[in-house]
Amino acid sequence: MGFVGAPGPKRCRRRRSRRFCALALALAASAIGCAAPNLSRTVGRGNYELRGSLGGPFFGNLGKPIPLPQVYVGGRYGVTDWMDVDANFGVVAAAYGIWAMDVAGNFQLHRKPGGLAVASSARLYLLGDLDDAPQARLYPELGLHLGGPVLPWLHLYGGSTLVAQFRPPEGKPPVFVTPFFGPEFLIPARRNRQHGIALHLSWTNPWQDSTSIIDYRPAYGALSLQLAYRVRFGGLDR
Repeated sequence: MGFVGAPGPKRCRRRRSRRFCALALALAASAIGCAAPNLSRTVGRGNYELRGSLGGPFFGNLGKPIPLPQVYVGGRYGVTDWMDVDANFGVVAAAYGIWAMDVAGNFQLHRKPGGLAVASSARLYLLGDLDDAPQARLYPELGLHLGGPVLPWLHLYGGSTLVAQFRPPEGKPPVFVTPFFGPEFLIPARRNRQHGIALHLSWTNPWQDSTSIIDYRPAYGALSLQLAYRVRFGGLDR
């Protein structure tokens, strides 16, 4: 998330509006790692979950610092009770000629009904430029996810992800560490469907000066806020 790839200067010169170009650059540069699911619990064999999220890193290119208006859609499917397959797609990024998607496996390491759950994830991001000559970049990610109930209708979750880039830009690190935290509010299940709404807060490399083509806020790292919604069909306890 943040600092990993952007449209080239030729593409920017074709834009009529500097603000439009800044937004397109921001969408591209922060297209990695910005879906916001609570993955601490797998959904269970044969069950699935659909989700969407709105938001992203705070940036100031268009004026006052606001969360980037990214939209991601995705879902996961339970291959076994302890393993899910997961995928996400960036809708707004695609509108600006940026192909942003990812696929992952999510693995349950520990689970206590009504208590703490711990999972790990292995994810691969694909970021491509659809307007210029075909270009694509791959970014692997490892994640650790923890979560559990505080109240029957409120779960807290958190953890961290680690994204690697094999050819980092000059002056940028090869690894991005993103701790995250969020409350998830559960709506009572009906007809074997359970809905959840989460506020997802993350901060990529908070020790790093984020000076770049994108005016991230705060000055260090990329602080991100997202509103996420999901609906699960069947599944194990939450």
